[in-house]
Amino acid sequence: MRFVIATVLAFAALRSTVRAQAPAAGAPTPDVGYAEVVAQSAFGNVTSQSFGGEIGYALRPGFEVFVDAGYVRDASPASLGTAAQALASGLTTIVGPTTYQVKEPVTFGVAGLKYIFPLNNSRIGPYVSAGGGVARAKKDVSFSTPSGDISQFATLGTDLSGTETAGMLSLGVGVGLSLSHALIVDLQYRYGRVFTSDGLNINRAGVGFGVRF
Repeated sequence: MRFVIATVLAFAALRSTVRAQAPAAGAPTPDVGYAEVVAQSAFGNVTSQSFGGEIGYALRPGFEVFVDAGYVRDASPASLGTAAQALASGLTTIVGPTTYQVKEPVTFGVAGLKYIFPLNNSRIGPYVSAGGGVARAKKDVSFSTPSGDISQFATLGTDLSGTETAGMLSLGVGVGLSLSHALIVDLQYRYGRVFTSDGLNINRAGVGFGVRF
């Protein structure tokens, strides 16, 4: 996250430098790209948060390529909770009342194409996007009794532990708002499908703040 913020600030500084060096009598330097930090609510089987950033570059009017990367705190499917509950029930018969906690954080990066619909109002840019990439999901399951955490004493199978890297599909819609010539706000929704063995569906809705350069 610190890297993403530093990247946005660097682009802002570079943009200001380029414009300052442009000849006063010449044409203004055109905006060819953007960089933004993003905060989102992630929801599906569970609700959590997602953070990341996006960088894009204009290929031609109305079309941009982009790279979107981020971290979802929890995207665990129902099957993970079901497997944990089954093991907790078995442990209860052996060591007494057992509770469990389930998480499956996901780190991802995708690249794709964005189309911005032309409007008479140049300060508003509704768009659709599509892309693909890779994601890394980590199953994080723990068990405890009134005496404390017993996770280290339970042997967990691949249905409850491990890390998996798989392809990811991303589809999105949103509206870009220009606050000024340089500053932008991006109201967005993204749907992601991660092709792990369990299959993860990740919905993300939130806002991005960034700069054009």
